[in-house]
Amino acid sequence: MSKVYVLNGPELGESFKLREGVSFLGRSPDNEIRLTDKTVSRKHLKIVRKGDRYLITDLKSRNGTFVRGEFMTPGKEMEVGEGVPIAVGITVICLGEACKAQMVPFLESIDLTGDPDELNRTLQMHQDRIAQNKLRFLYNASKTLTEKLSIKETLEKVLAHIFDILRRVDRGVFVLTDPDTEEVTEIIFKSNNPGDDATTVYCEEIVKRVIESRKPFFVLDAKTDKSDFVDTLEVLKIESVLCVPLVSRSQILGPIYVDSLKRPYGFRKEDLALLMNLSLRIAPAIDDARFASEILEVAEALSSETQEVPK
Repeated sequence: MSKVYVLNGPELGESFKLREGVSFLGRSPDNEIRLTDKTVSRKHLKIVRKGDRYLITDLKSRNGTFVRGEFMTPGKEMEVGEGVPIAVGITVICLGEACKAQMVPFLESIDLTGDPDELNRTLQMHQDRIAQNKLRFLYNASKTLTEKLSIKETLEKVLAHIFDILRRVDRGVFVLTDPDTEEVTEIIFKSNNPGDDATTVYCEEIVKRVIESRKPFFVLDAKTDKSDFVDTLEVLKIESVLCVPLVSRSQILGPIYVDSLKRPYGFRKEDLALLMNLSLRIAPAIDDARFASEILEVAEALSSETQEVPK
């Protein structure tokens, strides 16, 4: 049986059976797929399964629905494929068995140890404020993806949004790679250090690890870190770091990298999940933009060859 998988949000890692025909998603108890995310409307999304096809409709929800980073027109039915990220509130879901490969990085990024009661009290205290801030951040970042900008311009604006939400960030980088060779093709960065350039703005060893493993990496306090990078972090004077993979259609497109140089604990563990959420929205947009660019190059080359053919 087909399922709805939750890639991020309060129900992270859970799945819901998706029957043939019509199902509804939202906070209300009468939904077949019930979420507790307060940024999700009571009756948020209609899902129609027709065999291997999936049709979804945003039911004029308060905070909207985003598909592959693009805002979905409320009330208008849209067909989506298996494994395509669908953002409802601050929760990200996807439909079908193709989602399973995307769940691994999220599940491995969550620390399930600690006192459950204390964790619940902390979450309850800050949930509303944090949820709204995250929602605003994800909305602004997703809105940027719909603008008619180059990849570089788009990612520069997304970095600005990251600096707004993660106030202790000193440097943020998109390291884009070739999907076939995994070689670095472009570096887009924002830094609070005037002397930084594309060759010094991130830790190459950490970026390489994330590209190879396709798994997120984070260090909250370099002084207590016990990973293989403890010496490197000390040399580079990095106090805390987050790095998450950008994956689309099972291909690695590079990572998002952010670090803090001035103090440890520049990030919280939930910030890792936030960047993973962001990566799910951005990776398909980068992939689509590259594909469109390649098609344009081929068309221009064919046009040039046609003009050179003697009449």
